[in-house]
Amino acid sequence: MNQITFDEGKLFFDQLADQFIKASDYTMAESLHMKRDHSLRVAANCLYIAKSLDLEEPEQAFIEMIGLLHDVGRFVQFQKYQHFDDSTSEDHALLGVELIAEQIFFKALDEADQLLLKEVITGHNKISFNPKDSRTLLFGQILRDADKMDNWELVVAMLKRDGTFTLPTVSYNLPKLPAASDAVLKSLNAEKPVARKDLQSLADFKLFLMSMVYDLNFKASFAWVTERQLIKKIYDSMTKSDRVIDVYRKLRLHIENRLSE
Repeated sequence: MNQITFDEGKLFFDQLADQFIKASDYTMAESLHMKRDHSLRVAANCLYIAKSLDLEEPEQAFIEMIGLLHDVGRFVQFQKYQHFDDSTSEDHALLGVELIAEQIFFKALDEADQLLLKEVITGHNKISFNPKDSRTLLFGQILRDADKMDNWELVVAMLKRDGTFTLPTVSYNLPKLPAASDAVLKSLNAEKPVARKDLQSLADFKLFLMSMVYDLNFKASFAWVTERQLIKKIYDSMTKSDRVIDVYRKLRLHIENRLSE
């Protein structure tokens, strides 16, 4: 991908975000500001990972642009539904791909890059992502790691001293119950990401966040999360039980093993 296409993609993002923010009332604008800033940070995270992998500069620029554009569907979604819940509206990844595919900068990409961009953005919010093409897989893994990294940092910043969040919708308004559910603990013991459908409490949500470590792909991502102590901060906010302590120890061992590779 060349610099002109990158600049046009960035201009599209900037204009789109400004358009939706200016057309919104204060509450909506605040939510859209958060999504714009999230996208900027995810793009930076993508570039950080790409550099750690010594990707060529055109590839670095391409994944950075994909990171910037990965959530543009959120703007359309929020305008239509006034919330960001895919389960009760539309898949924001698909909304984004439909919007991007109409743009001139997208049409300037070669066919292989068009397909990659669509696959990577479509798959960024799915439980698993297993394309057959190795380059698409790499780009998808970079985006998924970068997205998780910022989501962890956002959620930790919202933690209050009582273990709840300043924005209850972040934790899906789940009740503050101390015990974690069996299904959630079972996933963690199996070293698998927790499914959202299994969440029954605030404790489950925090374990859900922590379990995302098992879907992290790159040493640089593990180093980034560890340096900021994000998983530890989530764990420290929880009521401890023997089972929670056990899954945390297993999770910490997984992180240490990945860092030592």
